[in-house]
Amino acid sequence: MIQKVNTEKKMADYNLMSVVRATPERTLEIARACYEGGVKMMEISFTVPTALESIKLVKKELPEVVICAGTVLDPATARLAILHGADALLSPQFDPEVAELANLYQVPYCPGCHSITEMTTALKAGASFIKFFPGSAVDGPKLIKTAVTPTPYVPVLASGGINFDNFYDFLDAGADITCFGGLLAKGDAATIKEHAAKLSQMLADYRSNH
Repeated sequence: MIQKVNTEKKMADYNLMSVVRATPERTLEIARACYEGGVKMMEISFTVPTALESIKLVKKELPEVVICAGTVLDPATARLAILHGADALLSPQFDPEVAELANLYQVPYCPGCHSITEMTTALKAGASFIKFFPGSAVDGPKLIKTAVTPTPYVPVLASGGINFDNFYDFLDAGADITCFGGLLAKGDAATIKEHAAKLSQMLADYRSNH
């Protein structure tokens, strides 16, 4: 139980997450750049066939980074991800069998939900954060606010469409975790590090004023 709680606390504290779909070598390059810029959390998506290799490599080289296995659709993938070093599981939809396995291994599970009923069902099954994706749909911050107003206890992971201009809007809306695919995954290492440092400073400034 302590392991899951500690990871959840780290995830909420770190807030910023890089979303990566790349080769293991490129994934490690991005992870290093993000880490040097202050971003210590990364989603490695299973939309890429080398995801397991990437998870294992980053965990070995940067053990301080919280690695979230992304697009986990079934228990088999979930178990493989955990055994290769994933600290948390992310999914575009809620799956009770994945939730059960995550609870067994005491790993945070963050499923995508699209209604209050789905969110409530996922939380009852032990979900750690509810994923809102794409965050840019219609009006991401407004969508999150609408969802959490009647359920203010819902922990929110926002992904998609977040940038420097609307980052604070997502935080104001209640996003406990914010995911970045473009700013923290594209370009050379120096650019990614620069973006990571800027977002880290923005987060620190926001927290000091709230």
